[in-house]
Amino acid sequence: MIPITRAALLGAGSAIALVGVPLMTQLVEAATRAEIDDLASLNAQIELENAGIKAYADARATGLLDAPLLTVAGRFASDHLAHREALSAAIFAGGGTPSLETATLVYPAFKTKHDVLEFALSVERKAASTYLSVISDLKDRRLAELVASILGVETTHVALLASALGQVVYASAFVG
Repeated sequence: MIPITRAALLGAGSAIALVGVPLMTQLVEAATRAEIDDLASLNAQIELENAGIKAYADARATGLLDAPLLTVAGRFASDHLAHREALSAAIFAGGGTPSLETATLVYPAFKTKHDVLEFALSVERKAASTYLSVISDLKDRRLAELVASILGVETTHVALLASALGQVVYASAFVG
């Protein structure tokens, strides 16, 4: 096991509060061995997580969501915040600088609750597909496993939003 520095743990403070000590410790430890390309990949994910946080704040601000959906939107935004903080702490631990940028999303006109939910679903699908595509590119396999744990949350968001919209959550036993 690689010793984790005090600076790395201090940099991970808010992330630890959001994702817990065991996962954060593993992520920071894996990042200390990460190559520059892996850190760059994590930074791109941070930009997408920033976009997700912004998207849910904007969705909540529309006034189109009822109380239960506001609660769900808040929870999903919290998940994106936890992901961003964990990825930022990992990049810091790996000697990099976490991105402050936000990926660009195309916003539709929000006229109904359905419009907001469709947009949220598109954001989550983009996040899930991006995480899926990144996992195989990561050189450190432990880091890839930990990033895959985020993919699981993103796909849960997709399934819940699709279900709320009355869509087929998945059509077969395999995604293709």
